[in-house]
Amino acid sequence: MILINFFVMIILTSLTGSVIFIFWTLMSIGLERCGEIKLISSLLRVVLLFHLIPVVFMWLVCATGAFSAGKAGSLLAATPLLIETSRGLAYIWLAGFLMEVVRYIRQEHVRRVERRISIPAGAVSREQVRKLRERLHISQEIPVYELETCRSPFITGFFKSRIFIPKVIENEEEMEVILEHELYHHVRGDLHLKKCCAWIVRLQWFNPFVHLLVRQVDSWGDSLCDYHICYGSDGRWDMKKYFDVVIKYTEKKKRFLFSYDRMHMGKSRREILKRMKRMQKLKTDTGIKKGLRRASVTVLAVCFVLASAVTSLAAGKGMEELYGCAYEASMARIREAADSDLEEYTRERDEDMEIVETDEEVNLDSRGLNTYTWDLDAGVIYETGLFWATKGDEIAVTVNPSPAQSYIGMGLDQPDGYLRGVSGKGPLSHTFTVTKSGLHRVYAENLEKTSISVGVVVSR
Repeated sequence: MILINFFVMIILTSLTGSVIFIFWTLMSIGLERCGEIKLISSLLRVVLLFHLIPVVFMWLVCATGAFSAGKAGSLLAATPLLIETSRGLAYIWLAGFLMEVVRYIRQEHVRRVERRISIPAGAVSREQVRKLRERLHISQEIPVYELETCRSPFITGFFKSRIFIPKVIENEEEMEVILEHELYHHVRGDLHLKKCCAWIVRLQWFNPFVHLLVRQVDSWGDSLCDYHICYGSDGRWDMKKYFDVVIKYTEKKKRFLFSYDRMHMGKSRREILKRMKRMQKLKTDTGIKKGLRRASVTVLAVCFVLASAVTSLAAGKGMEELYGCAYEASMARIREAADSDLEEYTRERDEDMEIVETDEEVNLDSRGLNTYTWDLDAGVIYETGLFWATKGDEIAVTVNPSPAQSYIGMGLDQPDGYLRGVSGKGPLSHTFTVTKSGLHRVYAENLEKTSISVGVVVSR
């Protein structure tokens, strides 16, 4: 059940994040025309949050009452069809996730090999890094290593950043521009964004929009570094000279297919051409006039925030309605399939009975709070917490066992100490009419010789 709940959370988060990413993509077209590349990058981080934080799932569990503090329950315990479908899909997702973990292990192996075969850079590079750190106000020590197997310089590391450069760099000016580019990735926190992207991709490997999102994080991270060097470095670097260096040290082949922990200076000629056009557009300022541009930027940013909020609200409400429909349909199906001739029996508590009182709250006025999932050993009885019921009240109890055709019992633990219930194989649903006012409990009993799981639903 834990796997299913986690899978549902991943699916809903993926849905919301993908819709927000589409909104961001459309909005970024207008913002780029206005030259607001910093705002585009900032809003891209908001998109990442929607992929990391399960907004819709939290809405759903709060709206239905499942997982509330002190109240046991499972979101899907009352919907057998959904739970079986979700279980199958969850196993498929788990297989894909494990493959991503294998890729991560391979990636770790590559890192270890790189660290082992790399050598510390020379004194000139170390001195350049020291000066650049002072200029960029970086307090952390960032070592530089020469790596013979790499063509494109890159920075990597989450807690401790490291820069790897090719051995072939001899020109000091080229070295300086390369190091400034990589150090600015550190200043912006791009490596932390990449780590977030790595986990998003592993968890949502099935979502094509996630892979597009990772590319955008890479692209805009590099564009912000380009902007810093071309326009924010006190005129020390000419745009043509800078991009000549970038092109010179660009990977010609995709050698790091699963690299979600590093920022390369360049990955392809096509991508660099796109970055160059973006910087040239900023220089010529062919976009909208300044006053109109500010107004457009404000409108676009507000629209994005509103669209994000409305999307989460609509998705949460929609999933709540879907769950409600599934719940009602499941209850109707179980009641129709249940044996209408179930005979009630009453028996005394026996000293040999193993009864577990869970103290889980029962609120007869709420649907969601009265859903429970229990793992029962052979012959064991589980009971809810105490609740008040008045003579004449009708209490509907539904139990869904897993395996589906398990032999089970269920009923009321009455104020007089007697157990009143029914028994049978498979899903059971029965309405008990209270015969005596007082404190009651609902129980479920495993009548099999092996352990089973049951989903219990109690309602008025």
